[in-house]
Amino acid sequence: MQIIIHTKDGDALFNSINAKIKKGELKTWEIKLNKDKEVLYNHTPDQWSEKVLLQPKDHANGLKIVTTYWSNSTAPDEATKGYIIGRFVEILMVHFRDHFSKLEVF
Repeated sequence: MQIIIHTKDGDALFNSINAKIKKGELKTWEIKLNKDKEVLYNHTPDQWSEKVLLQPKDHANGLKIVTTYWSNSTAPDEATKGYIIGRFVEILMVHFRDHFSKLEVF
């Protein structure tokens, strides 16, 4: 599952998301780093924490967010991925609506 965020400046959106998480403005999200020091977003409520991680990546249309999980964990089911993707779409719509023209979720 993934989100394609259509934006003119994917780097600016990425930096804005990270800044809001670090400032505690997105209270239920935190930044984790994988073994390659790449940013991963974790939804922190107990029922969701570290079950699905979201990894931002560059995309031709702006920014792509893909689901992933820790290699020592069980692969998450599609329903769990859907809940986490949905929560992230929610923060995009509420906090970053000015930063993109369109979202694609699939």
